[in-house]
Amino acid sequence: MAATNINRQQLHELLQSSNTILVDFWAPWCGDCRRIEKAYDQIADEYADVLTVVKINVDEVEGIRQEEDIRRIPTLRLYRGGEPLGQIVEPPSKADIDQFLSGILPEKQKESDTHLYDMVVIGGGPGGYTAALYAARAGLDTLVLERLSAGGQMALTHQIDNYPGFVQGVGGFELSGQMQQQAERFGAKSLIASVHAVDLATSPKIIQTSEGVFHAKTVVLATGANPRELGLPNEKQLLGRGVAYCAACDGMFYRGKTVAVVGGGNSAAADALLLSRIAEKVILIHRRDSLRATKIYHEPLMQAKNLEIRWNSVVTELLHEGNLTGVRLRDVITGEETVVPCDGLFVSIGRNPATELVKDQLELKDGYILAGETTETSLPGVYAAGDVRLKPLRQVVTAASDGAVAAHMAEEYIASL
Repeated sequence: MAATNINRQQLHELLQSSNTILVDFWAPWCGDCRRIEKAYDQIADEYADVLTVVKINVDEVEGIRQEEDIRRIPTLRLYRGGEPLGQIVEPPSKADIDQFLSGILPEKQKESDTHLYDMVVIGGGPGGYTAALYAARAGLDTLVLERLSAGGQMALTHQIDNYPGFVQGVGGFELSGQMQQQAERFGAKSLIASVHAVDLATSPKIIQTSEGVFHAKTVVLATGANPRELGLPNEKQLLGRGVAYCAACDGMFYRGKTVAVVGGGNSAAADALLLSRIAEKVILIHRRDSLRATKIYHEPLMQAKNLEIRWNSVVTELLHEGNLTGVRLRDVITGEETVVPCDGLFVSIGRNPATELVKDQLELKDGYILAGETTETSLPGVYAAGDVRLKPLRQVVTAASDGAVAAHMAEEYIASL
């Protein structure tokens, strides 16, 4: 059952009732809003007896963001009898929404799954869904566990130009959905669930999730990576008040304003170019005297008339008065400090591998899972695919390659049991 999209009048009518209402404040340009859609519709179905679940497009309902003090989207706000009970902003998983609701509503009962899968894939990015595709086509009983929606970080990429077969490029969210549908066409199953713990040394392997316990002969770890923070004081407190990590998600809030981007790689270059089409001015801050981004980004950056690059500079302080007002920079060569006024700061300085789940069970190096070109880890029947694996290049195409290899190795492993 899909959540109903409503207008301002309908919202006021619902708030005047005694019902408990969950409202998703969203916009069509917001990457996280699109990613949350399936999980939110599932929430609408699962809580139908106790909760009215609706959505409001903040672009269509003029002034609603200011009226309801919506600073970031998606914002999910819970009301009862017209009074706000709490909210969750940019939830990273459906399990986080469930946890938020469980403090107020009756908790759902979850049943453990006694079925034994040939393969459970943890993570629904390009590596995970390619593994699922190859495994399902080989006749393996396959389940993909993804905490929110298909694609992982790829789903937040506005345009992918270097994935073979798409002459004009393809949107990351669209490619994510196609990969999921292709794997499911051959019988792979998908479940929105957060994985809390795994036991990979046992046979069968045990996966504990927000939706119950699952068992598998083999496991593919395709958990990807998460944005790296600057580590500055007040950084977390200013999230949504000027600090952001996704230009495709939050860039539209800074239309006509001045923003800064920290970083020098492909992601930072892409974010700066995207923001140059939205903001009045973009300042790209890089700690070196040349960009690490590939050459294809260099000319567009230099041609962007509203884009300025601050070389050999690092951010040392976030200036704020409730919201971000600027940043303090230090020249790494001269030591000179300057203040740069800005309304927003987009941090794009790389990612940390999501290996917390397995750090005590598998061999790691610099936080990444040690797995060679066979994708085999230090435990039999366990494979690593995509950005979570130690390798020289992390791209959609290399993640897909890992997934195909992982499925092949898992098929051979199961045949030897």
